[in-house]
Amino acid sequence: MEMPTGDASIPISLLRDVAEALLKLPGATACDPGTRRPIEGFSTEYCSTVYVAGSRDSLSWRVAEPVRGSHAACRPFFAVKDEDYPQSQVWVVGFVHNHPCAAAPSSQDLSVWPTDAVRPFVSMAEVRLIPGNPAPAVFKDSAIEMASALVAERQDGTRLFLRYFPTGEVQQWSEARSRWVTLGTCAPAPTRPPFRNVAP
Repeated sequence: MEMPTGDASIPISLLRDVAEALLKLPGATACDPGTRRPIEGFSTEYCSTVYVAGSRDSLSWRVAEPVRGSHAACRPFFAVKDEDYPQSQVWVVGFVHNHPCAAAPSSQDLSVWPTDAVRPFVSMAEVRLIPGNPAPAVFKDSAIEMASALVAERQDGTRLFLRYFPTGEVQQWSEARSRWVTLGTCAPAPTRPPFRNVAP
């Protein structure tokens, strides 16, 4: 799937096309109507790697084939092979996935991405790269912002589009305003240790 570059981060036109494909896959919108929770063994998360390919003067947005996950998680690829461009002209800039019950990004979503597997203690917000990427992706004079996205369908059939950034900023697409609206800044919930530290 290819889209012309026109947004510094994952554009809504790309997300609409991805949602159309992802939400038709088996189990992508399956949700227990009573509990509004995913049904283990039936509900399914799918995820795709989002990347840009080309040169500084001509980049295009692209999406890898979706990967099937479980009812609660999906693990995308951190590298892609593009048929049109060599690896030196391909930049992974994010991921997109669905939530079967139209839930907001989870702590797991926020903690898995962004990360930097080469230097795990350096925030991707600072280095703007992931393993296998060449230098940060630039279109003309603008850097492509890394982000991940969530697409979901509510019970009434309306679709939810969220994108979240390495800074923790979360945005939702507003049909009424025809633009992205910032909802706030989030961070993964800290994990609790299995026991309390006791002073000797």
